[in-house]
Amino acid sequence: MKIRDKLFLGFGLYLALAVVFGILAYKDLGTIGTHLRHLETSDDITNSLLEVRRYEKNYFLYRDSGSLEEIARFLTAMKGSIEKIRHEMVNNIGAERLVLIDRSLAEYEQLIGKLGAQRYGRGAAPGQQEKFDVERIRMTAREIQVHVEANAQKERSDIDAILKMSAVLLVVTIAVIIVFGTIINMKLAKSIVTPIQDLERITKKITRGDFSESIEVKGHDEISSLAESYNQMEDKLDHAMNSLEDIIKQLQEKQAQLVEAEKLASIGKLAAGIAHEINNPLTSVLTFSNLMLEQCPPDDPRYDKLKLMARETDRARTIVRQLLNFGRENVIKPVKININEPVTEIAESLVAQEAFKGIELFLKLAENLPEVYADPAQFGQVVLNILLNAIHAITPPGRIEVETRQAGKNIEVIFTDSGRGIPEEHLHKIFDPFFTTKNATKGTGLGLAVSYGIIKKHGGEISVASIVGTGTTFTVRMPIYG
Repeated sequence: MKIRDKLFLGFGLYLALAVVFGILAYKDLGTIGTHLRHLETSDDITNSLLEVRRYEKNYFLYRDSGSLEEIARFLTAMKGSIEKIRHEMVNNIGAERLVLIDRSLAEYEQLIGKLGAQRYGRGAAPGQQEKFDVERIRMTAREIQVHVEANAQKERSDIDAILKMSAVLLVVTIAVIIVFGTIINMKLAKSIVTPIQDLERITKKITRGDFSESIEVKGHDEISSLAESYNQMEDKLDHAMNSLEDIIKQLQEKQAQLVEAEKLASIGKLAAGIAHEINNPLTSVLTFSNLMLEQCPPDDPRYDKLKLMARETDRARTIVRQLLNFGRENVIKPVKININEPVTEIAESLVAQEAFKGIELFLKLAENLPEVYADPAQFGQVVLNILLNAIHAITPPGRIEVETRQAGKNIEVIFTDSGRGIPEEHLHKIFDPFFTTKNATKGTGLGLAVSYGIIKKHGGEISVASIVGTGTTFTVRMPIYG
């Protein structure tokens, strides 16, 4: 029920009670007015009877014929008044008593008329018959007076009863209005105030970032509609906050990637400059070392030192060559390929090498994968670098698994090894140039940095997850062509 309807209903109940009380009060007032009119007529009857008795006494005292005329006049008036309220008198004193009044009036008129016919003179001694008539007149008048007063008393009693009932009705109505008004007001206030208090409480929780509670929707009024809209707003706000957190996380990741890319670019430029400067001297050292090694017999004590110098110089040239490749802006020549092709080629070329002894390689290549747009040679270099890292991380026996699959709008290549794993504090550094956890004979720390740059140039992503003592998983994501 709408709040407006609740208010209308509450005021309507008040109004209905007031109207009922008003109708009952009006009815009682009408009844009292009727009884008052009847009582007035009864009083007229009583007054007429009193006048009759007064003129009756005057007649008996003075034998005044005028008194008889007045008696007749007031008797006529009294009978007229009785006719006005005959029905009410039947209800008040009963039909039998009304018959007695009529009979007594008729007898009284007869006796008065008889006295008028005899016309005794003033001061004359009345006879026995007249004395009997006078006494009979008085008795008849008293009977009429008793019945008339009984009717008037009944009217007064009815008026008093109605007034008492009206007073009780007034008290009961006021009590009902107070009780019902209190209940209705409390219910109405509760139905409005309680949801508003809940709304205020939950709003304060939301300001603290707590979206765990919603408003319970009850009924179909405006407060319920507000609560429902508020819950929808809360859900959307919660969703927006979660989305914002995801966006912030993505921005942080992108920022980290930009920093990483900028760092790689800066290091690449520096490395390229250094490589150019030291490449020529290393070439000279390597050339002359090999010439001296050729001229020195194997049993010469200097032979082993010359051989070590040549080997280490060659290793330094290899590092310089990698630096040149890292710093050089290689042009990508992408074509549409199935990602399984470079993965299979690199895996098959490595599995026959000595480094794979004691290591099992499992390929789980999904079929019917959509094509990607990539440079086969450079993507193959990425596969090679990750697999070599996995081999170097494993102490045989071990296991490497390569899986390809479609994930939404990307193709994923997942490399999982059972190696020693990477400590958590090193995970954010593994794509930095020259950072490595291997010993000096197994790597230079450029492989993953080069792989990171290649994947970024292709518009893809590369991520790593590792547990020390369990193994490492590299995930390469490439966008599907088209």
